[in-house]
Amino acid sequence: MPYVDILFNQLQKRKSEPAQVKTATDNFEKCIVVERNRIDDITNEAKSICTEPQGNKRRRRNNSSRDHRVAALEVCDNIVNSANDRFQFKVHLVAASLFFSLENFGEYCGKFPDDKLETTCLAYPELENSRLKTELSVIYARNDCRDLHGTLKKQKSY
Repeated sequence: MPYVDILFNQLQKRKSEPAQVKTATDNFEKCIVVERNRIDDITNEAKSICTEPQGNKRRRRNNSSRDHRVAALEVCDNIVNSANDRFQFKVHLVAASLFFSLENFGEYCGKFPDDKLETTCLAYPELENSRLKTELSVIYARNDCRDLHGTLKKQKSY
């Protein structure tokens, strides 16, 4: 399936932002659901291409066609369920975006990312929204923190 290749390539990028990973996994799941909903159309296209069987072969083919449809639906359901299980913690990636990108620190200083903070507090209910916002606002406002890349100090290139 091309969607698996697309997801793989997006997740293997060297510089993947957490928000990009979440978007890629969400798009993958949506594409699989779209394909699942198209199973009947795909089956009808295949039937129109095939020649009409004769006699008992027709009955056997119809049963076989129904079996293939059920199997295809199950495969799509399994893929979506497996993706949901594997990426069930993707909402936690949003929390990483509060700390991950130094380019965003200046932007966050001017306009605080309230949506990301809200999502983070939902993922980690032990956090206090207002307290975390105050502490992050201080970090975003500090010039020396803008030289950091996440928790690592920015490396000088020689």
